[in-house]
Amino acid sequence: MNISIKYGTKHIDWVALCEIIRLAPLGTVTREPEKLKIAAENSHTVCSAYAEEKIIGYGRAISDSQYHSAIYDIVVLPEFQNQGIGKAIMEALLDKLPKGGLVLIYVVPGKQNFYSKFGFGNLKTGMGLFPNPEKSKAQGYLE
Repeated sequence: MNISIKYGTKHIDWVALCEIIRLAPLGTVTREPEKLKIAAENSHTVCSAYAEEKIIGYGRAISDSQYHSAIYDIVVLPEFQNQGIGKAIMEALLDKLPKGGLVLIYVVPGKQNFYSKFGFGNLKTGMGLFPNPEKSKAQGYLE
């Protein structure tokens, strides 16, 4: 099967991407196609993975282009996980971000080992203001 990585937002089927996020699952919030599109369009870098023109993975990053960047929404359709697609998405994003600055990432609990392979380490000083803290605690995002 031919897997390709594409940059940008023009080719993304937002409804299909929301379904991938639901199936993976990714995070604590159900994504809406319109809002996900706006978030992507306001991002520094967006890349998605395709198998025969069908979206199977996605990731995006925001950045001030100097000091700080953050990676969000790394997701791969479950039947395509553990095949190097998430790695390819991460490498594509990291390649486009400014070199030498701080890069942060929010991680689904239990997926830390995947990101540590790229040099990410656990924060001792990170905090978050979540819209639904009780749900975030129950899902392992907050202490």
